[in-house]
Amino acid sequence: MKLRRQRLLIVSVVFAILFVLGSIPAFAAEDAIPSIQVNAVLERDGSAVITEIWDVRGVSSGTEYYKALNNMDGMRVHSLLVRDESGTQYKTLSSWDTDLTLLEKAGTCGILEKSDGYELCWGIGSYGNHQYTIQYTIEGLVKDYGDYAGFYHQFISELSSAPESAVIDIRLADVRLTEENSRIWGYGFPGEVEIGRDGVLHAFSSDALSGGNYVNVLCRFEKDLFPLAPKANVSFEELQESAEKSNSGIGLFVFAISAGGVVFVVLLAAFLAVLFSARYKLADGTVVKLPKQKEMEITWSIPFGGSIPAIYFAMALLRRKISCPRLMGAYLIRWQEARYISIEERVVNPGIKKAKKEEVIVFASEKAPLQGAERTLYQILVGGADRDGVLWTSDIEESAQELYEKLTGWAEDVQEDGQKELIESGAAATDEKGVVRFTDSGFKQAVRILGLQKYLAGMRKQNKDRPAPRELWRDYLVVAALFDTGEQVLESMQALDPAYFDTFSSIYGCNAYSMIYFMTMTNHISNASAPSMDGTGGVASSIGGGGFSGGGGGGSR
Repeated sequence: MKLRRQRLLIVSVVFAILFVLGSIPAFAAEDAIPSIQVNAVLERDGSAVITEIWDVRGVSSGTEYYKALNNMDGMRVHSLLVRDESGTQYKTLSSWDTDLTLLEKAGTCGILEKSDGYELCWGIGSYGNHQYTIQYTIEGLVKDYGDYAGFYHQFISELSSAPESAVIDIRLADVRLTEENSRIWGYGFPGEVEIGRDGVLHAFSSDALSGGNYVNVLCRFEKDLFPLAPKANVSFEELQESAEKSNSGIGLFVFAISAGGVVFVVLLAAFLAVLFSARYKLADGTVVKLPKQKEMEITWSIPFGGSIPAIYFAMALLRRKISCPRLMGAYLIRWQEARYISIEERVVNPGIKKAKKEEVIVFASEKAPLQGAERTLYQILVGGADRDGVLWTSDIEESAQELYEKLTGWAEDVQEDGQKELIESGAAATDEKGVVRFTDSGFKQAVRILGLQKYLAGMRKQNKDRPAPRELWRDYLVVAALFDTGEQVLESMQALDPAYFDTFSSIYGCNAYSMIYFMTMTNHISNASAPSMDGTGGVASSIGGGGFSGGGGGGSR
């Protein structure tokens, strides 16, 4: 029995690796996909008629576009229709041959059935700019989970080019969707979800998607809205728990085969996806590739002069977006050092017995950042402070939705500042299409960010005979805050040089004992700016768990 389980696990691992490799997009055959709009009309029997509009720019190779729909157990996909920007309706073929030429595929579309799902395919037609409208039907998308009806579906997966804008609209054919009968959650992308006043559920990006982003949507409905939906073998609570489970490093995926009742638990390395999406086009048209993690050269130096906007924009060009809370946290570290603020713990309602303590930002009345996006952030935060100049974490949480909208706009300003810095320094330039990309020297500097990140991750293990200059520790802490490793880096600093660590801590108004707690408080405050979701609307989670239908990649090939 034990041997049989081992064999099943090995087979599962092989299957999972092949699944991941099959879902990884090829290097882009177009300059960009500016936008994808999805409109899903749900029917009472649980089926959905889905219409997608793909804007693509600068198609220069390949013969077809495709959209994979994997994990479609108990569902059927049919009735594919495609038209282009001219309004020309493509001929739907009964079968699809991926080996046909560009000319042979022009003006045609078809569904390719595979062992793990479906691929919706259509001919590119001609190279250049296009707008494709595709429509198809999924039977069994919405299921009856006993307590509620609902679905968890990946509408947009990793494509040959990450969309700059994504909009998903979900409606019921003859009933308005409201807070009384529905809920919506989003995962895997920078953006928000909401129950609209128009009776439609909306999910939309607030920033360009990057490599590794996807759009997963979880919806819950009162079950009487879908009286004919097929029954699921789990509850909605279990489905939601599956969606909420995530791990930023290694994913734990559970593949359940209901016919045999066999469950395979498979451990997948996330770097498999990164390995095949690490190519970048430079401003001069050449293509470069990131070194593998093991081959990444460790560096102690601070890239881009330690400029937060420059590092933020460089990471965006590397398709490794830094979240608003992390960006805000880096500035809070700088401000504590400059004495613009003091991050403390204060008692709430001190006159009450057993009064609770809470993290606060105390603003210095005589000092403040003077210009740019840094000044904007200061004004946003100080605007929420009380008359004593104190901003309480609870106040941040209460106004998180409004605050996050302001921070999203502020982060765009930081990115613009960073773009300007990189262009002025020669680290970035516009290509012939007007797209801002790294220059060769800029890409090398960006790689050094990752080399520094690698150094910080193993800082405690570095050779003590060749320590990094201590004057760099302040910049190290800011960079660590951007990557959410501040507490780990402080612990490494303390282990490497306990004597200097006390001096270093005093720069921030702390001692060796309170310094790490200062970093913890900073993280709590910055994390409070991201609103939680109860399903009625809010910010999408950056990562979602397994159990969704759809997905599998797509784009040009």
